[in-house]
Amino acid sequence: MLVAPLRAAPVAALQVWFNVGSADERPPEAGIAHVLEHMLFKGTARRGVGEIPREIEGAGGDINAWTSHDHTCFHVVVPSRELDVGLDVLADTVQNAALDPAELVPELKVIREEIRQREDSPSRMASQALFSRAFSGHPYGRPVIGYDRVVRGLQRPAILRFLRRWYVPENALVVVVGDFEPAEALALVRRRFGRWRGSRAERHEPPLSQPRALRVQALRERVSESQLVLGWHIPRIEHPDGAALDLLAIALGQGESSRLHLGVLRHKQLVSEVYAYSASMRQGGLLVTGAALPGDDPAPALGALLDEVRRAADEGIRADELDKARAVLESETVYHKETAQGFANKLAMFETLTSGLDFESEYLRRVAAVAPAALSEVARRYLDIQRLTLAALVPAGRPGKPGRDAALEKRLAAVARAHAAPPRRARTTAPDPLSVHRLASGGQLVVLRDPSVPLVAMRAAWLGGSRLEDARTAGINHFLSTVITKGTRQRSAESLAREVEGMAGALDGSSGRNSFGLRGELLSRHLDRGLPLLIECALEPAFDPVEVDKERKLILDDLAARDDDLTGVTFRVFGEALWQRHPYRLDPLGTPESIRAMTPRRLAAYHQRHFGKGAMTLAVVGDVDPERLLPRVEALLGGAGGASIPRPVVARDPPGPARRVARELDKQQAHLVVGFPGTTLDDPDRFAIEVLTTLLSGQSGRLFLDVRDRRGLAYRVSAFSMEGLDPGYVAVYLSTTPQNLAEAEAAVWSHLERLRTERVEPDELLRTKRYLVGSHDISLQRKSALAASIAFGACYGLGADEHRRYGAAVEAVSSERLLAVARRIFDPARAVVAVVGPRLGRKTGSREAALPRAARV
Repeated sequence: MLVAPLRAAPVAALQVWFNVGSADERPPEAGIAHVLEHMLFKGTARRGVGEIPREIEGAGGDINAWTSHDHTCFHVVVPSRELDVGLDVLADTVQNAALDPAELVPELKVIREEIRQREDSPSRMASQALFSRAFSGHPYGRPVIGYDRVVRGLQRPAILRFLRRWYVPENALVVVVGDFEPAEALALVRRRFGRWRGSRAERHEPPLSQPRALRVQALRERVSESQLVLGWHIPRIEHPDGAALDLLAIALGQGESSRLHLGVLRHKQLVSEVYAYSASMRQGGLLVTGAALPGDDPAPALGALLDEVRRAADEGIRADELDKARAVLESETVYHKETAQGFANKLAMFETLTSGLDFESEYLRRVAAVAPAALSEVARRYLDIQRLTLAALVPAGRPGKPGRDAALEKRLAAVARAHAAPPRRARTTAPDPLSVHRLASGGQLVVLRDPSVPLVAMRAAWLGGSRLEDARTAGINHFLSTVITKGTRQRSAESLAREVEGMAGALDGSSGRNSFGLRGELLSRHLDRGLPLLIECALEPAFDPVEVDKERKLILDDLAARDDDLTGVTFRVFGEALWQRHPYRLDPLGTPESIRAMTPRRLAAYHQRHFGKGAMTLAVVGDVDPERLLPRVEALLGGAGGASIPRPVVARDPPGPARRVARELDKQQAHLVVGFPGTTLDDPDRFAIEVLTTLLSGQSGRLFLDVRDRRGLAYRVSAFSMEGLDPGYVAVYLSTTPQNLAEAEAAVWSHLERLRTERVEPDELLRTKRYLVGSHDISLQRKSALAASIAFGACYGLGADEHRRYGAAVEAVSSERLLAVARRIFDPARAVVAVVGPRLGRKTGSREAALPRAARV
């Protein structure tokens, strides 16, 4: 049991970690741990189906779970005043699972939908191909979620045996972190878990053999871009080389100044994304590098990746690269303490994967002691051809068929052999008051001092986004956001990235439907270095033609791969039907034609016209002194920068008739959006809309309980809204098999009609409002989230303290107001339905008679 106070926010995180995962399953049980992750939420002797999430959400919290190769974790986050409620529900969930046979059949259907969903994700398919090949014959090689052929045949007796064997107190760790008195929390934990009984079965782990030869797997699938993933077997985190290997992974592929990013992406432009990380498991792990790339030939990218890895082994890692990697690990230790759930995760990870909590200090000592020569030594020791496994996922092409490609495997093996190396605790009861300052430049500075952790988040925001675009300029705000930090008049892109990452910071552009901006985050001791860099990027970007061309290529690659994201495809189809003229209909990425037409001069002119210092809102949140910060910002910005730009007026679409659109894609699942015209950010009814969508979605929501839990029709089902400076939308989204689409859509319409005709019962309304308010508080734990909320509130004219008024606005929503808003919003005569999926028939849903026949797009 681990109990730790954290006073940063009035939040508590409660977790139960079981030392069991997919690696403890026998082949006929593959996926059973993940099934239990689902089934434990399906009721106990005290709580029926749906009551577990309903009670937590009614307390303003959130409950969920996850499964890995080695662990299963059930976790709750609640306002700290509801600590005992959270502990009661969590303890009941893990100790008294009913495993109701009537709930097992539909839940297995849901899990099978989840399996199909993963099979539509290229990056997940490639990652699983790597693990399957690297850990061939070992449970680590099986997908944690299991196989469809096994999951569909699982029966309650086998699941119950697995539960009794592993989900027992001897095999569990209870972790409680948050804003409470430790003695009181410890007493509550003992009260809720003290009578738990049971003993763990003896673990028989199959040995993890080390490969002695290169392993390759190449798959052709119906994807738009290729995925390339490489893994080298490495020892457990406690091994003396563990810290050096973690630092090596960061130096190789984390950040824009990393070896792989500079060498393979920026300089050679062979890939659109590149990364590296170390994956640690109970018996061992992998150091993974990977990339996404256009086309169907990953061989050149493979050679370039291996060249950079070999160069690190042969030539070594520079001291500044090691310092950056060390700063990243140091900052991660601090960031984990920013939220209760992050701190709890870190404590549990060290307790369960290592010899105990004391190993954290030993690990950090090892990190501090690593010298540059040690990184090249571990690179030579572990990143050689014998330990290497590589997996490639490439487009099948029109005439091609999915499956293994032996010829490509042989070619990639030859490339690999040619390029790889041979063998704090002060209690705060309320946040510090906000201070808003009008700057001499014409802009505004908003500061929130919060010294709970030594971090600072910055957000610069302007009115902008796709709302200001047309067909010719579509994507220009996003394009600007990618190049705004790729060099200034004083610094090159590489020197800027090196300086930011040397502080273990982050600095990048951002854009959306209504805004453009920059965001930065760093340790507070680096604020005097980081703030000038953010303002320099904001006001003096270089728009270097070379950098613009590089970012253009990446955006075009992203556009070419859009069809792999079926949720995104469905919402683009929906948006194009909902908005006939308004710029919200445009893809924020733009179009290939608009992106190709954007020159450095056009980008610079657009930036100068819209994003001057006179129109800037700058929010700074964290461990900062406002009295010292204000003159610093004034000095950096200088004098007047022109009047603030008035909010542009955009013509709105007139009300349109109900319509239905569809797009066919050769995928396994059908995706559905049932949507309606929505409202604006300054409309008081947006809070009623949030209550309505939350009533439908979430683990205790009506749609979740009916469509997913009771009927097993879909793994993903949700309802949400998008508000903007102009009216957005309200929508229900789900993905399911084509055979279940009609029934699932009929269920959606049934629940919408119920909201239009029946008042919500007081207990359900109270529970939903508590969940919204609690989730809002939980979401604002991070300084970066607070900075964004404050900046956008001030920029949009809602007030920098808009986030503080959220709870009262939600609490004020009545059942009468809900009914009125539901009747107005969920009007079938205003509905827009979008369907994306395989071989869609003429009738794709139950409301076919009420809507125009599907138009192919």
